[in-house]
Amino acid sequence: MRRSAMRIRRRQLQWSAASSLVVLVVLLAWLLLSTPVAPPPSPATTPTESTLTTASRPLLTVAFLDVGQGDATLIRSPGGHTMLIDGSNSRDDAERVILPTLKSWKATRLNLLVITHPDQDHIGGLPHVLEALPVDRVALTGQVHTTQTYERVLTLIRDKKIPAIKVRRGMQLELDPQLTLAVLGPDDAAVEQDDTNNASIVIRLTYERVAMLFTGDAEEPAEEAILRSGADVRAQILKVAHHGSASGSSPEWLRAVAPEVAIISVGAENAFGHPSQAVLSRLIQANVVIYRTDRHGSITIRSDGDTYQVFTER
Repeated sequence: MRRSAMRIRRRQLQWSAASSLVVLVVLLAWLLLSTPVAPPPSPATTPTESTLTTASRPLLTVAFLDVGQGDATLIRSPGGHTMLIDGSNSRDDAERVILPTLKSWKATRLNLLVITHPDQDHIGGLPHVLEALPVDRVALTGQVHTTQTYERVLTLIRDKKIPAIKVRRGMQLELDPQLTLAVLGPDDAAVEQDDTNNASIVIRLTYERVAMLFTGDAEEPAEEAILRSGADVRAQILKVAHHGSASGSSPEWLRAVAPEVAIISVGAENAFGHPSQAVLSRLIQANVVIYRTDRHGSITIRSDGDTYQVFTER
């Protein structure tokens, strides 16, 4: 009887996992076959000191938020459009950090949400963000990942009828005509693998003479693929991949990017040993200025397209 009960229980678990997989595949297919996406609407925000310099040149503002051992980056374009890259670990992160930052910017909607990959520490706060604010468009890889949080995110995108873009290398995302958002990764081969980190969306943002590189959790295989593609990866500001893990930020990658500033989103005394001492040593040897959310709190960069300034919470 006991063995029979165990076999029944195993079948139930297998059926549950298979059902979840089917639901996710159907959700992704429905979302990514939606109608073409229109350009972003003009923002209904009033210029503030964060969007205009003293010389009246519009500012790009990028906030790398302190969400512990997770990732969330908010961007306000020179024209006042808002963009969120990833959504941290939890509802608490969304309520405590993401939404208050948007409120301080007087932003009432997100024009673009980018989900670099579906790991919990990058999507945990997104259900609450999607419930709290209108979102115009979502960019994601379309990779299947069977978690309840990811299913919840996809369901909200579907129910709110938010247009979804399947992102691949060579595309450009639209946010503001003054910015270029070039997608450097992933390609189809990376997405087809059972590896969410190396299927991360990697974006190079340029505003006139200033470039920033956002890397999700991309590791050395993804870095090598991008370098082989011949893409321009040079950037003054590098968002260090995977919280500074030793699995990424290879010497070849850092030489190609040649950053002046490195931003590491990482939790204090985390269990993973992030950031790696090897990565920190490479950055120091390359004379890169390092900022870490565990030590500096949220880190904000403002640029007029010619120069940039870094501001830290502490």
